[in-house]
Amino acid sequence: MTVWQTVGTFVGIPAAIIFLIWLAVYGKSLVRQPNRYRPGRAWNYPPTWFAPHPDAVVDSGSSTSTTAVGGASGEW
Repeated sequence: MTVWQTVGTFVGIPAAIIFLIWLAVYGKSLVRQPNRYRPGRAWNYPPTWFAPHPDAVVDSGSSTSTTAVGGASGEW
């Protein structure tokens, strides 16, 4: 084997594999800029509410009263 074949085998192939893994991890973020909030910038997105149990959400206009007991189980 020549010197160039040895360098290509022991340096080039591992470098190509590392580059492909790097491209798989960071490639998507290089193509487009993610839409996310950055501190100090204005909030230009619609408000989003998270409710783990949407069926348990009570309409604020209803006349029923509920008491929350809390707890670590998350069943309030």
